[in-house]
Amino acid sequence: MRRFAPQGIRLRLVLAISAVSAVTVGASFIALHAGTGSDLRASIDRELRTQYAEFQQHVINKGEASTPAGLERASQRFIAGQAYHPESRIFAIAVKGKPEVTNQRAIVEKALETRGGEQGETSEGGEGSQLGLLTAPDGLSTVSNHEAGQLRVLSEPIGSGPNRIGTFRAAVPLTSVTEAQRGLRNTFVVVGLGALALAIAIAIWLANLISRPLRRMASVATQIDAGDLSHRIEYQGRDEVGVLAEAFNHMLDRLESGFRRQRQFVSDASHELRSPLTVLRGRIELLARDGGDPDAIPGEADELLREISRMDRLVTDMLTLAQAERGQLLQRRPLSVEDFVDDLRRDLPLLGDRSYQVDSDLAGTLDADPDRLAQVVRNLVSNAVRHTASDGHIGVSVTASNGSAVFAVSDDGDGIPPERLERIFDRFYRTDAGRGRDEGGSGLGLAIVRAIVEAHGGTITAESPPGRGATIRFEIPGLAPRGRPAGPSRGRST
Repeated sequence: MRRFAPQGIRLRLVLAISAVSAVTVGASFIALHAGTGSDLRASIDRELRTQYAEFQQHVINKGEASTPAGLERASQRFIAGQAYHPESRIFAIAVKGKPEVTNQRAIVEKALETRGGEQGETSEGGEGSQLGLLTAPDGLSTVSNHEAGQLRVLSEPIGSGPNRIGTFRAAVPLTSVTEAQRGLRNTFVVVGLGALALAIAIAIWLANLISRPLRRMASVATQIDAGDLSHRIEYQGRDEVGVLAEAFNHMLDRLESGFRRQRQFVSDASHELRSPLTVLRGRIELLARDGGDPDAIPGEADELLREISRMDRLVTDMLTLAQAERGQLLQRRPLSVEDFVDDLRRDLPLLGDRSYQVDSDLAGTLDADPDRLAQVVRNLVSNAVRHTASDGHIGVSVTASNGSAVFAVSDDGDGIPPERLERIFDRFYRTDAGRGRDEGGSGLGLAIVRAIVEAHGGTITAESPPGRGATIRFEIPGLAPRGRPAGPSRGRST
């Protein structure tokens, strides 16, 4: 089903475009067909009204229609003078007490024969009437005639009220309208089928063009499903498909990087756990072999406890990093910077016998997790303690910069080699010298520091001028300063 999904998209695109084209052609035909018929009928109606105006001018206005005999003579002269009109034009002027005066005697006589049988209803301008030529109501109407077919008839009274002495009728067959509409239908059948075929061809081309990148995405997804995360979608457009392809490639970059880190993390963690487990197994076997020697038990027990503590620290640090990846590491609340600095001044000497100096010119609150922030500083100071001599100096400073609190931990120890500065915050990064690994710890201390800082939305950097120790500086946003104290707060312990 997955393999045929792109075909389904293309088919739906072709059907949709074809349906829209067919509806458009059909709607155009209906509108043009109706418009053509309406325009032709309107033209015929104007001709009939013009014809009656001529009759008024030449017969009624001259006073010749005052009596039936005069009307009959004047009507005969009027019809005789209409030779310039089309032969299809029908005049049927009814005169009271006289036979109809007409130019189409056969049609009128046939209408007289069937007059009693012609029935139906119509209103002025109505269509499809079954009334005959001689029974059409006053005004414009469409009637049916056995000889001439559908007729458009204009009927006007001659005289008024009880003095009505006749009726003027002029009719034009609607054959021209029917033929014009038939020709339009035939043309539209040919043109419409051609347009529909062209639309289908264009729809197939467009469907293939639009679905091609989607098929490439499906192919890449199939390869990824097989376990190969190195493939990417090559699409240069900046349209919606290009945005989707870019997002897809970015997702793959993150997945590949995440899987690579996960594999490396599992490999490193397995290696780190293997060492204490090996020691524990060896010690336990030694105790089992020398279990009768009471003097050996306390020392072996201490060694076992140290290895267990090391495993416990490693597992705890791994859980901390896992929480950071899930976004569950922090519990933020407003933190008093002054109180935090005071706690640092009091607690740092407990991390090792060194010379400490804590500088802060900052007063205000910081939106942060106090426990995790203290963990960052303690980890950095503990790392500095491991790389300084017993008479070494460690400094901690807190300053403000663009709404953030900037912490810096510096020491005068052996420093960090330049080629290792960018990797010291990686998990389990190993080096023969420098700060890449916090000796005696889990190997994750600096990685945890970076995870906590980045969880706060901050950044962390390290610098180590040759022969001048090292400084690790991190920035925590969310500072709300109140006002600086009179002078810097300093603390020193040895």
